[in-house]
Amino acid sequence: MSHVSSSFSSDRIAQNIIKSHLETCQYTMEELHQLAWQTHTYEEIKVYQSKTREALWQQCAIQITHAIQYVVEFAKRITGFMELCQNDQILLLKSGCLEVVLVRMCRAFNPLNNTVLFEGKYGGMQMFKALGSDDLVNEAFDFAKNLCSLQLTEEEIALFSSAVLISPDRAWLIEPRKVQKLQEKIYFALQHVIQKNHLDDETLTKLIAKIPTITALCNLHGEKLQVFKQSHPDIVNTLFPPLYKELFNPDSTTGCK
Repeated sequence: MSHVSSSFSSDRIAQNIIKSHLETCQYTMEELHQLAWQTHTYEEIKVYQSKTREALWQQCAIQITHAIQYVVEFAKRITGFMELCQNDQILLLKSGCLEVVLVRMCRAFNPLNNTVLFEGKYGGMQMFKALGSDDLVNEAFDFAKNLCSLQLTEEEIALFSSAVLISPDRAWLIEPRKVQKLQEKIYFALQHVIQKNHLDDETLTKLIAKIPTITALCNLHGEKLQVFKQSHPDIVNTLFPPLYKELFNPDSTTGCK
C-alpha cells in the first residue's frame, strides 16, 4: 500500500514540476526548433569577438540573470519547494540556480553544429572569445553536447532540473531531511518517466553522474568572475545586474540583500 501511495504522491509531484517547467521556460521547444538554424552571421560573430572583455562579460551576466529569473519562477511554482522553510528555499536557489540554467541550456543547444542560443540566434564557441575564459566556455559546450546525447524529453529535463535544485547536500540547510525526502520523490518520478521513454535503463545513472560536472562548471564560473572582478571591480559593482551580484559576488557593496 505504501508503494502505491508513494507512487501516487510522486505522480502528483511530477505533474506539478512538469507544468511549472513548461510555464517558465524562456522558449518553448517549438520556438527553439524554429530558431535552430538561425545562426549569427560571420559579421555578427566578428562583432562579438571585437568587443572588450568587460562588455562581453556584462552581456553574458545579463543573459545569465535573465535565465535565472525564469528558474526562480520555476522553483516558486513547485508545491514541495514552497513548503520548505524560507531559509532553505533561498539557500537552494542561491546554490542551485546556475546549475539549473546549465541543465536548461541543453534545450537551446544544437549538437549538430555545436551552437547555443545567445541573444536571439545560435552561435558557436568562437562568439565568446573576448571573455578570455575559453576553458569555461569549452566545458559548458561539452556538457551541453553530452546532455543532448541522452535525448531527454521535456518531462525528464523538468524533473532532472528540480532534482538538481532540490539537493539535500547544500551547506547550511535547516531541514536537510525534508529536502532529501522531496528529492527522493522527484527521482522516483524521474525513474518512472525514463522507464517509459527510454530503452536504455542506464539513463538515470548517467544523469546523476553528470551532477559533479555541473557543480564543477559553476565553481569555475565563480573563479572566473573573481578574477574578472579583481581587474574590473567598478564594472562588476556598477554595471552587472543586482541579482547576479547577489548570487555570485556576495561581498559586493551594492548587491541587493
